[in-house]
Amino acid sequence: MKRKLLAVLLTAAMALSVAGCGNPGSGESSSTPDSVSNSNEDGGGVSEPGSDVADNGSNGDEQVTLRFASWALGTAEENNLERQMIAAFEDSHPNIKIEIAEEITGDWNEALATAATGGSLPDVCIIAGLPTAVSNGWALELNDLIAADSADWSMLPQSMKDSVTYNGKSFGIPTSMHLAGLFINTEMFEEMNVTPLKYGYTWDELMDAVEKLHNPSNGKAALKYVNDFVNFLPYLWDENQGWYTYDGTQVHLDSAEFIRAVKETQNLVGYSWAGLSEDQKSLTAGAEAGDYDAWLQGHTAIWYDASYCCGGYTDGTGITYNVEYIGLPDGKNVIIPDYAFISSATKHPQEAWEFAKFMFWGPEAAKNRMAIDAADDSITWTAMPLTADEATLKGYFDAFPVEGVREAYENMDANGTIVEAYKFAPGYSNARWNGPTGIELDGEEATMAKILDKCILGELSIDDYASQLNTLANGFISSERQAIDALTK
Repeated sequence: MKRKLLAVLLTAAMALSVAGCGNPGSGESSSTPDSVSNSNEDGGGVSEPGSDVADNGSNGDEQVTLRFASWALGTAEENNLERQMIAAFEDSHPNIKIEIAEEITGDWNEALATAATGGSLPDVCIIAGLPTAVSNGWALELNDLIAADSADWSMLPQSMKDSVTYNGKSFGIPTSMHLAGLFINTEMFEEMNVTPLKYGYTWDELMDAVEKLHNPSNGKAALKYVNDFVNFLPYLWDENQGWYTYDGTQVHLDSAEFIRAVKETQNLVGYSWAGLSEDQKSLTAGAEAGDYDAWLQGHTAIWYDASYCCGGYTDGTGITYNVEYIGLPDGKNVIIPDYAFISSATKHPQEAWEFAKFMFWGPEAAKNRMAIDAADDSITWTAMPLTADEATLKGYFDAFPVEGVREAYENMDANGTIVEAYKFAPGYSNARWNGPTGIELDGEEATMAKILDKCILGELSIDDYASQLNTLANGFISSERQAIDALTK
């Protein structure tokens, strides 16, 4: 399967090269050059890795060194996708050298803070939580660079563009995007004489299927793991409430929709693998088997996951049954993002922008990644292309291994998509998980996550805690937002 997929991807990538996606131009460098938009008069494009990759970089003679920090680089010996992309960038931009900031390791934020204090923050940095970079003043404001590159930037999903913007100013660069929603084991549906759900299904259709699919007496569960449902269900019933009800400013944990979401999730636990007894689990996967093992073995019908898992559904090493992606009810989806930022102290903002675009977003970044994937058996690129360019998407999705993902991707803006808030919402880690509550449970102070988990399990009532959780969560959010506002307003 992998070999066949790679061959298709290579063909698609080379076809896109001939088509000359991007911005064929006169060869003149703009004030913010497109990293790999074709400036060659012959159309340029993607060549095989190691050769000249579509060159529209800085045409000046000044030699520039950019320092880059990322936890995804592996070792030089591994020569993974990120390192091959760096090499391709250097080949097509001979005046720009990329130096890996090896000292940024371990506790990532602490390492970046140390570098910033010492005046040695790398020019481009991957970041787990964008608010950390913005609130500390590490991130360069990108509005001028975006305006000069507006054609390609406009092809990013609107929800992704919104997620990197604080008070009308953009500070982050999307580096990867994965669609998240429900996947189904169609064979289990058919075994139970249940019509498989399709993208665009409704909440009522989902609940009807769940009831019909659940078969504990035979060691089968309708659902794998359900605790994530509480994060996205409120959005189904009120589009003003995003992931974990975050609306871009605050959360609404006391809303009727969130309270309903907790209660619905509590109900769904009874239809999940966790809801089976040990004896029931032993009929199939075994009492000791976790929900993931049960899913792999085909004993659960539906689970929430993201498109980064799709390669493993068709490579013959794990799942042997047919899997389809159906998103969330009513055609909605979640985006799981990753971000980078350009250092506010960089001496080369234009080149840093050019490098980040070449690496991560726009049609040419996707084409280059497809070509490297196609040429190297050790590499699998699973992220969605960060562009709406039709030719690029056709090349990607013609080879995509799981049905349903393409349709969901093409309808993201029309049907509604929210971004998982962890990486862009200020104070999210405390608001959702780690924040202290002042409530004693089991002999210790409970965190936000512990209270919510106990509500989902039915050990506590969300009606009793919603108001308090909402006040606490918005306090955590406000604390970091104040630091961001001070630097961005």
